[in-house]
Amino acid sequence: MIKKKILIAAMSLTALVLVGCGNSQSNSQAKSSTSSSQSSSITKQSDSKSNKTQKQSSSTSTANQSSLSPQQLGTLVALYQDPDWFKNGISNGFMYYGTEDGSGKDIAGYNYVTANGDPTSFIYFKQNGDDVTIKQIVPKDDETVAEASFETKHITVSQLLSDYYVNQSQKDEVNGYADQLKPESQYQSDMENKN
Repeated sequence: MIKKKILIAAMSLTALVLVGCGNSQSNSQAKSSTSSSQSSSITKQSDSKSNKTQKQSSSTSTANQSSLSPQQLGTLVALYQDPDWFKNGISNGFMYYGTEDGSGKDIAGYNYVTANGDPTSFIYFKQNGDDVTIKQIVPKDDETVAEASFETKHITVSQLLSDYYVNQSQKDEVNGYADQLKPESQYQSDMENKN
């Protein structure tokens, strides 16, 4: 009888141990399952963050296109058209910007950068979405400046940005030039101070 009780107790104890092990295994499986679902959830979040970053990046580039100041866009256009002339004008302190008041039909409403010399020293530009129209008097062959007509080009803002405004040193350079452009209304006083 005692042997029978010991045997029942041993079997009960074994059953409890087995149940405990089973619970432990199912707990560890549940934890493992939870852990892997958390892991995949984190992966999805990071994928989601990556997608958001890509969307933000492309919207930032769009924002850059639409939020460029006339001085910044003028700087990009001038670097595209004639970088040496532009940098020389900036370094001499005689590079200006403005908006054509409408006296010239072909360029009414266009912004411009200029060194205020003859008509060839004006680069006119007008943004329409991503497109930028550039106009400049360019004498051909044996034409005089007075005989020359506007040469018209088109380029995209995104192309200008990818050529001149990608890394931080380019951005600093462009923004530095843009900050040095003076409103054309200041030209007369600059000339008076120069003399």
